[in-house]
Amino acid sequence: MKQRRRFGRNAVNTWLWGYFFIAPVMIGIAVFLIGPVFYAFYLSLTDWDGLVKAHFVGLRNFGRLLTDRDIYIELFNTLKYMIGVVPGTIIIALCIANLLNQKVRGRAFFRTAFFLPMVTMATAIAAVWRWLYNSQYGLVNYLTRPFGWNPMWLGDPQYILTAVIIVAIWSGIGYASIILLAGLQNIPKTFYEAAEIDGAGPLRQFTRITAPLLSPSIFFLTITSMIGAFKAFDLIFMFSGGGIASGPTSQAVRTMVYGIYHKGFVLMNMGYAAAEAVVLFAIILLVTLLQFYLQKKLVFYD
Repeated sequence: MKQRRRFGRNAVNTWLWGYFFIAPVMIGIAVFLIGPVFYAFYLSLTDWDGLVKAHFVGLRNFGRLLTDRDIYIELFNTLKYMIGVVPGTIIIALCIANLLNQKVRGRAFFRTAFFLPMVTMATAIAAVWRWLYNSQYGLVNYLTRPFGWNPMWLGDPQYILTAVIIVAIWSGIGYASIILLAGLQNIPKTFYEAAEIDGAGPLRQFTRITAPLLSPSIFFLTITSMIGAFKAFDLIFMFSGGGIASGPTSQAVRTMVYGIYHKGFVLMNMGYAAAEAVVLFAIILLVTLLQFYLQKKLVFYD
């Protein structure tokens, strides 16, 4: 009887100490993550300029969203950005991961070099690429000018979103390559040896072995990349002129998060910005749930 009581007391002590040690993290999550989410839901039902007292207006902000033409432009630009960045990043990263998985000289150097853009500040990346995209002195147009193509990448609404997508892919392939490389190294070599004995070529090995066994890593990157694409702001902000959301060029690159920033911190319409943030939250949630539903059919766990 004493042993049972002692065991129960030890279990309670362990439980209490465990929660004591994770309490700072849980408090931080509640204050800086969960709390602001619920506060944003509340603000979406109010009319507030960030200074005076908020006035409750119910669902009026959501009604305005349905008739606001800018919202549909922002949603369309966000979808175009996502469609361009996510597949492009994963496909290029998959090719790079396959190359880095081979026995080549300087493999560690190349891994580090490809990962460097991931740890570089977005402002520094944007500053370098703004110079590269310069229509008169930039390296990009220096290479394309001999072929008769000299576009104004950052001054033409037709090209600015494409320019941002290229930079986003370039800065994201390092992280994606490391994740895919880790997945490739976990695939047993005996599978490929058996496939070669059976006469399977490189393409058949990729479709029958690499792709299925790499699907968990690809699924993880797809979810995180899509969420990141929906939340794109830093590069958009830097390439669109640093917050000047006017003119056809800014409209061509304006995403939903950029629109939330502009409505909330430029126009000082916090309630309306919070309503758009709630809509964006619902879109990301639905897309993520759809991906988890498709996971059962498309992802293979060994």
